[in-house]
Amino acid sequence: MSVIRPMQANSDANQGCKGCNRSPVLSEEKINHLVQLAIAGKQANELVAEAVQQERFQRCMACPSLQFGTTCKHCGCLVHIRTRLQASYCPSPTGSQWEQ
Repeated sequence: MSVIRPMQANSDANQGCKGCNRSPVLSEEKINHLVQLAIAGKQANELVAEAVQQERFQRCMACPSLQFGTTCKHCGCLVHIRTRLQASYCPSPTGSQWEQ
């Protein structure tokens, strides 16, 4: 029988994930691996041009809603992946940060 433990408050000191106590900080190697998995098998028209991806990525990196240098707080996605996909959009509730 599994035991359900109450969720602990997330402090700045432990930087744990809200749903578990693992660190949400990813290594560059792990990010690159996840990006490769996400774009594997995609057709060229499913990915944006490198210049578009870089522009989107720079806007995400400057966004106050970016968490841990990798994650959008509005959708929980890795911006390293989201910025590459043609069908993706900026989920900011105040309006797209990509369309400025």
